[in-house]
Amino acid sequence: MNNRNAALSAKTSDIKQTRRLVDFCGRTITYLRVSLTQKCNLRCGYCFGSVDKNQIDKREMTNTEILRLIQSFVSLGINKVRFTGGEPLLRRAIADLVKGTSALPGISIVGLTTNGLLLNNFLPALVNAGLNRINISLDSLDRDAFRRITGIDGFQRVLTGIENAENSGAFPWVKINTVVMRGINDSEIPRFAEWALSHRIDIRFIEFMPTENSGWDKDLFMAESEIREKIGLALEEEVAKGDNNGPARRFRFRDYPGRVSFISAASRSFCNQCNRLRLTSRGDVFGCLFQNNRAGLKKLLEIAATGDDISEHIVKVIARPGFRRPPGEVSITEYEPYMQAVGG
Repeated sequence: MNNRNAALSAKTSDIKQTRRLVDFCGRTITYLRVSLTQKCNLRCGYCFGSVDKNQIDKREMTNTEILRLIQSFVSLGINKVRFTGGEPLLRRAIADLVKGTSALPGISIVGLTTNGLLLNNFLPALVNAGLNRINISLDSLDRDAFRRITGIDGFQRVLTGIENAENSGAFPWVKINTVVMRGINDSEIPRFAEWALSHRIDIRFIEFMPTENSGWDKDLFMAESEIREKIGLALEEEVAKGDNNGPARRFRFRDYPGRVSFISAASRSFCNQCNRLRLTSRGDVFGCLFQNNRAGLKKLLEIAATGDDISEHIVKVIARPGFRRPPGEVSITEYEPYMQAVGG
């Protein structure tokens, strides 16, 4: 290689290295959560009460705008995208978003977090479009309790959706998100664990987090340590590998096919390894769930900025001191996010 080619190669390498999403603390970002809408067809008190009533009627981005921003993030090293809400299955042509995202070079994981109420209507199309990860929210295995928590008599529809997702063979795990609330569903913890372990299901017990208007109270809160006591099994922690570098700690029990996991933002800190950003349906990118630092990207689309301009802006925003909290800080802060707007 002559000197000119060597210099050009080095310059190209430098460009590739700088066009990565790295925050001020040196953490590389590879995971983007995209909230498609604030709308939801359930009325769970700990989430629905957090809707920003002053913002919910403002225009959400179009699918074309969402895909343009996702493309810019992917060009910067994002390899995992998860669609959230609100309820993302209320978004028109969501299968087109999944298909467009899964087709982007560099994308390996396209996921969905849903309450499962509409899953039976969309599952085949989503799988065909490239969906390969799924999380389904379920806070009770009892029909009456489910109705009390969600305000909807839809338990059987959700359970059927879970069974169909499990039987589809499209996902390494069907992950169930369960927010634990003392006096509301904590008595079901052993039943949840037994159910998940006997299936190819990863039950994820989530500590109740203080969010805007969620009704959070210390008397409702139950820490991971107490949840594990209620399970009462000698769980063995599973070594994280591959895409399993998120906040969940995973456990197995003997030779059972299922898995028990814990997401414990209130009692533990996992800011050190955080590799994610959140994009709202209105085009705001958040660096942290429990920090109100955001940057508006939709305006760049409105002025017809190029993909390179958008990517360069994103890189500068993420690298800005304070946009994301430093490692070692507690995960929960005094700031209470609007969960349906940010997408969890």
